[in-house]
Amino acid sequence: MVELNHRDRTIKVKLVYYGPPLCGKTTNLQVLHQRAGAKRRGEMISVNSAQDRTILFDLLPLKTPGFRGFDLRLQILAVPGQAMYAATRRLVLKGADSLVFVANSALDRWEENLQSLREMTRNLVTHHLDPEEMPLVFQYNKRDLPQVLETEALDRGLNRRHTDAIPAVAIRGEGVVETFVTALALTVQDLATRYAILDVKEGLPARQWAEETARDLFGTTSLSFDPDEPRTRPPAPSPIPRELRKKVRAEAAKGEITPPVAAPAKKNDESPRKTAPYTVVRIAPQPPAEAGERSPGPTADARAGELVETYAETSAQLGEALAEMREDRDLALRRLEDVRRSMEAAQQVLLGTPLDTALDPVLSRMAGIAGAGHAAFWVPDPGAPPRAAALRGLSTDPVLGSAPAVRYVLENAGRESLPTFVFAKDNPHLAERLAEASPRFAAVLGVPFRTPGGLQGMGAFYYAADTARPGATALKHLAEIPRALSAALELVATLQTVKAAERALELALAGSASLQGLEDVVRAIEELRDRLGEIRKKPDVPPWFVQHFTELAPALGSALNDGRSLLAFSRGEIQRDSVYVEDLLAELHTPDVTSELDASAETVNADATLLRVALRAMADELRARAGGNTAALAIRTRGEAGRVHVSLRLQEPPEGGATRALSPGLGLGLARRIAELHNGALDDSTVELTLALPGS
Repeated sequence: MVELNHRDRTIKVKLVYYGPPLCGKTTNLQVLHQRAGAKRRGEMISVNSAQDRTILFDLLPLKTPGFRGFDLRLQILAVPGQAMYAATRRLVLKGADSLVFVANSALDRWEENLQSLREMTRNLVTHHLDPEEMPLVFQYNKRDLPQVLETEALDRGLNRRHTDAIPAVAIRGEGVVETFVTALALTVQDLATRYAILDVKEGLPARQWAEETARDLFGTTSLSFDPDEPRTRPPAPSPIPRELRKKVRAEAAKGEITPPVAAPAKKNDESPRKTAPYTVVRIAPQPPAEAGERSPGPTADARAGELVETYAETSAQLGEALAEMREDRDLALRRLEDVRRSMEAAQQVLLGTPLDTALDPVLSRMAGIAGAGHAAFWVPDPGAPPRAAALRGLSTDPVLGSAPAVRYVLENAGRESLPTFVFAKDNPHLAERLAEASPRFAAVLGVPFRTPGGLQGMGAFYYAADTARPGATALKHLAEIPRALSAALELVATLQTVKAAERALELALAGSASLQGLEDVVRAIEELRDRLGEIRKKPDVPPWFVQHFTELAPALGSALNDGRSLLAFSRGEIQRDSVYVEDLLAELHTPDVTSELDASAETVNADATLLRVALRAMADELRARAGGNTAALAIRTRGEAGRVHVSLRLQEPPEGGATRALSPGLGLGLARRIAELHNGALDDSTVELTLALPGS
């Protein structure tokens, strides 16, 4: 029966290949194992007799992306065909979820097919499995032989249920994947009927899902190759782990089983069975009794039956333990590499490498652990929402555009030290943002990078409703990655804070000197204006002086007004007059700037000089975010509730689809301070800056 592991989010399904001796069951498994991607297949275990025939089963674990948040693991087994191992075939069928009956198409093997099918039916009944309901696919193999039964005749004699039947030549790969796809589709459909949680993707038929899985596993849904074509022989199987060697040697001491060894290579044998890497366990039969020697105890048949049962149980345990230990070993090596890469990234950050460059490989490793194809790495941005320093499978982060959604994720995932899932169904703001994304997401996994100093960053991994989510083991490993990197992020943030403090101190000292200097400039301009006015009033003043004074007076007056405004601003005071908004924007109107002015937002009660400074600072900030000083801007004004809103934004997003969010600079801080002195506000986002002021 299917095994559901809610903790690890896995579904284990058992698919059994059944049939008479020499029908091609093991060849089917060998072809599947050889053609499956290295990252998708597990270790293949074959238990053989001294004559090199499979007498127990082949264990072929295949991993495939699951559905509804689960990861599907397929355990494919082939039963021994020889008549003396009937007990073993009965044992292997226990807990089967679906069947493939491999029939030998040879004309002289008809009776063996019938006998094997009857035996399979009896064994299913023994295990309380309904032969009429069990998902079943027939494969009519060895269609390349000179004398074969027609498929119609095989159907009439074997396929009473009129289920799918696939003709095949397994030694050439023909029909092997097609049989697997058909069996997988029937299995999934049956499981979806019995277990609501195992529904396939939204609106995706089981057959289509099975074909996509086959393409993911094998790169194709149909095979055909020359069995005599030379292939590069893989390295010999890895040594059996020590624990298993001890166990098998104990069995060998009893005369029941010999230690596992690799199958010896045969000359000129390049069949799929020999080219695919797998582990072989050999069975040593008991020596026959000497002539005249009486065997005490049970009869020979009874002892043989017990021995076969023992072999079956031992090989099952051996195969599963070996596969699990190999998985554990590979997993440990991958985790070690993940931590090593994280430490390398930490070193790069400390050496001054930009976060976007240093964090990208870390995000890629974490996404692989989390099983997510879409991810972002958030880093804090002082005075603003977090920004995405690295992206995977996304052009922009789907959550960062909504402050309530960001706040919800940070409040739920950011407060914990362990990875935490947040779901769209639990928050309307998050649901809205994830529904607008492409593809549509249903959950976010937040992996916080936290130190005693606070949250230094967060990995955000996005999952669709049918995407397999990581189990407890993967989540625990994800929690280890921040430990290697969080301290470096905190140190970099601290260094930036120190540098900002040093810059602020320098600006403060410079500001004190500038204030005194500004006062001197204002007094000098006033004195110059007064002296020139006195000269102009003299009766003997030359006409040319009067003409030049008349031309110079407006500039002197403007400079004096600007100086007085800046001097008042430095003292926290402003001068208010009714100012036309269009006049304020005049110096920003260049050929690369477009404007949309609202008639209801015509004038403001403000200091014109200070507002021009603020608007210039806003324009410079947006262009800096776009990465250049020539980015085209769009200006829009609107009146709302007695206030005038002046918005500046980039006409086109920069290359890459996202703006460069910068730390608040001096210019933008100046603009914000000017807005506050006018009882207004500056709304800062990565795409638009809006100055809200009281209307006049």
